[in-house]
Amino acid sequence: MYPARFPSKIFDIFFSKAALKGVFFDPFAGSGSLAIACYLTCRDFVVWDLNPAIHVIVDAGIKLIDGASIGKVKNLIEEATHYSRPWLPEGVEMWWPQQLLDVIGRIWGYFRDNLAQFNLAKMIFDPLDEHWSLFATASLYASRKVSFTDNNIPKWYRSKFKRWKLEGLLSLIKSFDDARRIFMLYTERKLKTFAKIQSNVVKPSCKPRIMEIVVVDAVAASSYPENVVGVLTSPPYLQAQEYIRSFDWELKLLGIPHHVVTTLKRLEIPYRPPSNLEILSETYRELLSSTDPKLRRVVESYFTNTLLVLEKTSNNLIPGGVMGVFVGDATVRGKIVPIIKIFKEHLMQKLGLITMKNEEIDDEIKRRRIFTKRRKNANPNGIAVEHLVFFKKP
Repeated sequence: MYPARFPSKIFDIFFSKAALKGVFFDPFAGSGSLAIACYLTCRDFVVWDLNPAIHVIVDAGIKLIDGASIGKVKNLIEEATHYSRPWLPEGVEMWWPQQLLDVIGRIWGYFRDNLAQFNLAKMIFDPLDEHWSLFATASLYASRKVSFTDNNIPKWYRSKFKRWKLEGLLSLIKSFDDARRIFMLYTERKLKTFAKIQSNVVKPSCKPRIMEIVVVDAVAASSYPENVVGVLTSPPYLQAQEYIRSFDWELKLLGIPHHVVTTLKRLEIPYRPPSNLEILSETYRELLSSTDPKLRRVVESYFTNTLLVLEKTSNNLIPGGVMGVFVGDATVRGKIVPIIKIFKEHLMQKLGLITMKNEEIDDEIKRRRIFTKRRKNANPNGIAVEHLVFFKKP
């Protein structure tokens, strides 16, 4: 469901380097992989993200680890397809075939009324049933599969190929029961994945004392977690247009108001205004001087806001604490942007962080591939690989 996740091998490496006891923190938590890794190993954690979907994803992961009943989730979804009070956000007709709107509306009407409601003041979901997040995850998967958006592009995109592909499926729908069976087919695929995960997970013998999943604007936040012993984070990609944009309609189906989703999009890096952070990096200054004026603001926004969050995060690291930063060097207009080099120069010069021995471990992780070439855009070659660098606070 999430466009980019930490490879699992990273956690073994990270926990071996951040061996102190205390709180582990990720200010750009994305799918919440650090939270799940900490839960499995009885480590305290705090994870932040701008995207409210993190609450759904992490809660679903923890429920699977704890042995939630997949059969019960299936029964809830089947019950929802017969719910008499359907609900859908405005504008769904553009993204879903008319033949499937009834069953999708029943699913999300049932979710809002019986399983969870979005708390706008706290920016989290208030559960009404313990299976809410697993229901949501499976139903979001099915809802996206029967939509017009391309299955292979994270951002919502009306695909001619997907429309053509759906034509054969839609030709089979002669009644509501047909539409219901098609939706259930996709949810059952996801539930089988859940069952496989459960069969391979060893339930931990204890639970973390601190488990915080927070939807927050990390750039604007003034109060950060204290006494942090380890940080592992993957900052946003430069011009990748993922995160909130990738979850646009998932968030709306979950009941998050349109105006809230729009606001969150504007707060994404690098689409928000640059911060006033002074970046201490000669490489950054050279980059700005050679950047097309039309793209300069994007570059400034990316580096000033991302490094501001990393600064605030490192300020609350205890002495001896470790911060792992996982990031790739993007290309913009065919030009490589040395993101990790700029991060290293600034964090070491301004904050006095030191890089650990064998700090770049691409060979150990085998460098995960993120994107390949696709349609014309400012980042035509995407991000081929990422690098993990570990910093230590003296």
